[in-house]
Amino acid sequence: MTIFSESIWRELDARKRAFRKPFDGEQSGDVPSWYFNGDLKQLRPELLITEEDRDAWMENQLRAVKANVQEALESVSLYYPIIEMFSLYGTHYMDKLFGAGVKSNEGQFWSEPVPYAVAEIEEPDFDGNPLIAQTLDLARWIKQKTEERFLISMPDVGCPLNIAINLFGERFLMELALDPEASRRALQIIARATCRVYDMLIEAVGLETLRCHNAYYVYTPCDYAGLSICATQLISADHFSELVADADDASVPSVYKGVIQHICGRSTQHVPELAARKKIKGVQLNDAGADDFEAYFRGLRKDQIVYVCPTEKMTLEKILSISGGNRIIILARLEEQIRSKS
Repeated sequence: MTIFSESIWRELDARKRAFRKPFDGEQSGDVPSWYFNGDLKQLRPELLITEEDRDAWMENQLRAVKANVQEALESVSLYYPIIEMFSLYGTHYMDKLFGAGVKSNEGQFWSEPVPYAVAEIEEPDFDGNPLIAQTLDLARWIKQKTEERFLISMPDVGCPLNIAINLFGERFLMELALDPEASRRALQIIARATCRVYDMLIEAVGLETLRCHNAYYVYTPCDYAGLSICATQLISADHFSELVADADDASVPSVYKGVIQHICGRSTQHVPELAARKKIKGVQLNDAGADDFEAYFRGLRKDQIVYVCPTEKMTLEKILSISGGNRIIILARLEEQIRSKS
């Protein structure tokens, strides 16, 4: 099976190199733009865990990939990273690993809060764990089926705070205030488990192949990780800096040079801490987070990047006016027909 001609692979490699320039502190004439057409479904695939015919699932994925690549190549400035994603329990993957009851309902996964107390959380058993075995087997299978040239997005691990709220519900937010040491311990346990999932997948398919779970919004070069910190909008700046941020750092293996953090809510109270943490290479903003683009761009360090998806309030023109086309990466959608120039 030949997925693309060598000339197309060369063009995609050239665009990938251009995409990397902001990570290396370089400025170019074009603002890097990551393209996708959500209607083609490849980046929101069927939940593979419920699909019995893997090959049929893969055929559907490849059709969508080819269509997305063709549309992206029609522009001189858009890059469509060839990422194959698989979803095991959606955003509740780590919940399942920690023993939560996870159920599927109309194409969405939901988890039930665990019955034990925050102080009672223990690290999951990785040896012989069927979920881990399935994850590694599927990652290796996807790499083999895509001629070992596609990138593979890991399952959705999220940040420790996201997972803690999945596991314990709103009571974890109360624990942050009432029992900070138990909360800190729980977050560190989740962080170590998250880091181990990263390590096992890196060993299975290689660092150059693996990408973060949230590659739908955050595509990075292979030596940078990604982490969703959506729930961080719910806590104060003090709780983030004193209890949560260290666990975020600990979730990412040391083999990575840094991490891009995905933010989809109003979290500007955390900008000073995000700027102070050397492991954070930048942030990715969409929804309410993107509306606050200016606060992030001006508040972060000069070596930090901001991914941003234009919104009705924060238009592409406004983004370019604020940034001058520097230190930004645009997430482009088909209907926006973005041709980003600085």
